[in-house]
Amino acid sequence: MCFVLCTFIIPLLMGTTRSIKRPTRIRKYFLQTFGCQMNYSDSERFDTILMSMGLQKAKSDIHADLVIFNTCSIKKHAEDRVLGHIINAKEAGKLVGLTGCMVKKTSTSFDPEKDQIITLNPRIDFVVRIEDISRIHELLQQFDPKIPPVPDGWKTDDYFEIDPSLEVKYRAFVPIMTGCDKFCTYCVVPFTRGRERSRPFQEIMRECRNHAKNGVKEIILVGQNVNSYFLDDKVKKMLQRETDFAYLLDAVAKIPGIKRIRFTSPHPRHMGEDVLRVIAANENISRNIHLPVQSGSSAVLLRMGREHDIKKFKEITKKARALIPGVTISTDIIVGFPGETEEEFQKTVRLFEEEQFLMAYISKFSPRKGTFAGDKMEDDVSESEKKRRYHVLDKKLQQSSRTENEKAVESVEMMLVETMTRQNYAKGKTHAGRTAMAKVGKRGRAFIGEIIPILVTKADTWAVYGEIQEGEKKKEKTQKKEFS
Repeated sequence: MCFVLCTFIIPLLMGTTRSIKRPTRIRKYFLQTFGCQMNYSDSERFDTILMSMGLQKAKSDIHADLVIFNTCSIKKHAEDRVLGHIINAKEAGKLVGLTGCMVKKTSTSFDPEKDQIITLNPRIDFVVRIEDISRIHELLQQFDPKIPPVPDGWKTDDYFEIDPSLEVKYRAFVPIMTGCDKFCTYCVVPFTRGRERSRPFQEIMRECRNHAKNGVKEIILVGQNVNSYFLDDKVKKMLQRETDFAYLLDAVAKIPGIKRIRFTSPHPRHMGEDVLRVIAANENISRNIHLPVQSGSSAVLLRMGREHDIKKFKEITKKARALIPGVTISTDIIVGFPGETEEEFQKTVRLFEEEQFLMAYISKFSPRKGTFAGDKMEDDVSESEKKRRYHVLDKKLQQSSRTENEKAVESVEMMLVETMTRQNYAKGKTHAGRTAMAKVGKRGRAFIGEIIPILVTKADTWAVYGEIQEGEKKKEKTQKKEFS
């Protein structure tokens, strides 16, 4: 423990005692992204700004003069990971910047009134809120006066309007809103991202249509609470809509050329039957619904400030299964939340048994400073007990995931090929959210970015395996099988 404190924690808080040389010129940058798909969407817009200034994108931090970390702060563990990377980057003599959910105030180390995170971590040279990326030249100029400016006429006042530089050409993350009004007691996002702000409908449609023209196959609509998307009153009256997200989802699904649409992350409070009916009516909307429940106990959910209970969650999943053939459900879970009793935890265990999740992202509660749970609640579940509860749920998940995967055997599923394995298997995700692999041989790289039908022949805990269906036989089988 003493070694850890002396080697990492104390230097992190106090800064290094020796002077670390900053690069005098900024020519190459490396942007590393942590956290949710919203952060990946933001990074693609950040890339556009930096490259418009003439900076080159490096393949790794080793070859970069400037290293920027796009951060997640929902859990303390996520922050700790980023801070470790900051130490390494600064020790290597890089200019270090921070953006994303850990940042509250755009500022540099030279500013008299700077974000507290710079004061606590002197290795950080500057921080910038995603909403302020139009100021990135102004910030970097303090470290390199000769850095090229953003080109004239480049509109960056609203970061939503920046066209993203896609990481992969077949997939686009499209932000439809940002911020959060929920104030869950464990989450700091409302204090860093601010209150909910929805993007204009026509602007979203313009971006999605442009992606379709450029060959994008998959659109992922993203936001902190994506299904609380709100059309302004004037537009809503014109469209005569009551539920806004359902209308938007349906409109995007109708864009020619878009083969698959996903969205993340919805909130149970806003998941109405109209959204489920839109999914059912459009075959290009994914048959996997990721719906974060966080706990199987309504009492724990109340302490979390989640604004839904287990009855509401079960009603949604029951309707989803009734309306959408072949649908799968995935979720997020926190174990060891303050005050969680064994009885409350067992309710989560029973929820896993009843719902048969295809996937669940299970995390152990860690106090996050600046949140109600982190500042006002006692972290009274021991680390060993959190680990035990994690493993209990993980075992249940393995059972349900295998069961859900086995349902696909002898059916045809549509798979978006994302990569190739060394064994010449095409790997990707099916329309129902299953990880899938299909033997394709050496020609496999030609399939990357394409959506192909596979006949599932085998299933295990975390994936299904199959073979590509080709020609008229392929079309015939696909039509006969349930679309999943």
